Amino acid sequence: METKQNHLYSLATLQLIAVVTIVMGHLWVSESISVFMNSVCVSFCFVYSGFFTAKRHNFDSSYRLNDHYHYMLDKLAKMYPMYVLALVVCLFAFVFLKGQLSFAVKTVLIHLSLLSPWFSSSDIYFGYNAVGWWICDLFFLYLISPLIVRILRPMRLPWQALLIIVLLGLEFIGGYRSSMESDSLLLNYYHMYEFPPIRILDFATGIVIFNTTRCAWWKQLSNKLTSNLSTVIEALGVLVFAVLYWLEKTYLHEHCFRAFCILAPSVVVLLMTFILTSSKMGLLSRLLSSKPLVVMQQYTFEIYLLQLGVYFALEPLCNKLGISNQPILHFVVQNAALLLAAWAAHKYYVVPIYRRLGRNRRH
Repeated sequence: METKQNHLYSLATLQLIAVVTIVMGHLWVSESISVFMNSVCVSFCFVYSGFFTAKRHNFDSSYRLNDHYHYMLDKLAKMYPMYVLALVVCLFAFVFLKGQLSFAVKTVLIHLSLLSPWFSSSDIYFGYNAVGWWICDLFFLYLISPLIVRILRPMRLPWQALLIIVLLGLEFIGGYRSSMESDSLLLNYYHMYEFPPIRILDFATGIVIFNTTRCAWWKQLSNKLTSNLSTVIEALGVLVFAVLYWLEKTYLHEHCFRAFCILAPSVVVLLMTFILTSSKMGLLSRLLSSKPLVVMQQYTFEIYLLQLGVYFALEPLCNKLGISNQPILHFVVQNAALLLAAWAAHKYYVVPIYRRLGRNRRH
């Protein structure tokens, strides 16, 4: 993990919490609770990625194709080895532990090429490690990130906001009409969630948030904060997030599978709250920046990508020992195994490969 400024550790912890929430939603929480919360957390991760991409990379007029080539190689060195390992773990669980002695080579090759979310076939984009679609979408967004940043940068902030609002409206129309039974790529029930171009909206929102933080009025506002006032603002931000989440879940989400216009207010409020206050380290920022959580941030990608592989690999053993019939024990065992696997994969696999590729930085 790249070294971050101390006052932004809280944002990385928020992404870690979002990923852990997604994992719990996939495996341990009832569907009625998890589906919408997962949507909020996934959108948060894409907005977060857009914010930090714009913050860390200028993409100015001196940025050339060769620079982008090395930029993408760096992104691949960070993401791809873990992505492949997670796919291998899932294949092992399916082939050897579940007794399915064959697997679809075409599906595996499509996943290895990072193209699975571009296909409308559920057999392909669900594949063997369905959660890997997030990395595929991120790779696409990083690929086009200089273009997005350059389009938004010259625009005045109100016009950036207006563009996002227009795109939100278009997405709502598509999401409202989406159907699980539809074969159409743009109106397919799942592709409204996973299709990479749809996620440009989340990513661009993160870039607009970064551009907002560059404005003079934003800097003046953040400079006037004290630690105590930051704590109050953070508490209010979390409260507003919770209220918006409840309103969106109960009144707005029923007929629209994945429209970021439904999720955007809560995600934007939460992220902008902690961006505003973290420089003065309010109480919640200090808690989110505590050392154990900062260490855990390093394993965010590993936790996310290994979740299904660890779950399916352990399930036969849990069933044999009767652990599956004890929800609390089952929850503890699965989480402990996932954290251990994420730590081991990061330390003994991801970091050595990244260093071997000549990019000896924390990531």
